[in-house]
Amino acid sequence: MYRLIQTAYKGYRYASMLLGALIALVFILLGILSDRVKGDIAQPSLALSRIPFFVGEYARLLYYHALLESVGRDVTFKYGSFCQYRKARLGNRVLIGYFNTLGEVSIGDNVLVGSNVNFLSGLVQHGFDDPSRLIWDTPGKGRVRIHVGSDVWIGSDCVIGSDVGNRCVIATGSIVVKPIDHHTLAGGNPARPLKTI
Repeated sequence: MYRLIQTAYKGYRYASMLLGALIALVFILLGILSDRVKGDIAQPSLALSRIPFFVGEYARLLYYHALLESVGRDVTFKYGSFCQYRKARLGNRVLIGYFNTLGEVSIGDNVLVGSNVNFLSGLVQHGFDDPSRLIWDTPGKGRVRIHVGSDVWIGSDCVIGSDVGNRCVIATGSIVVKPIDHHTLAGGNPARPLKTI
């Protein structure tokens, strides 16, 4: 019985990989087109994020390998997670949990990201300094790549708007608006160092 279950599981994985590869190919073409027309890959990525099970995880992995600046080994994009721009970089052994949004971010190796985490593309994408203009019509300084070091754990429901050093833990629900030094447990709104780790 165990061998039968093991064989069925292997068959499921191979079939999922084949289906995932076909889905990824279609979305890669859509992503390239979206990038050329709109300057981002948010819409195809968002649609691809809603494909469940191993099929979706494998399709997302292939898609992002093809479209992002770099994606290392052993990277997982869970259901609902997506990248907005091609300038994102991910190192080796990165787990992107459920329902995350990645802007222009560079993530190191051995990083765990909980669910519902938003990686902003810096904190000055939009302007509001000129009171005579609508915020909608006031440009900011633009997107800036956020850097997250290696050996990092980011808890669920965080907003990452600034750099995070190596060997850091960001507590659940934290909002990072200033750089977090290496070897730091940080938390709060705004996030502040709580202790050295």
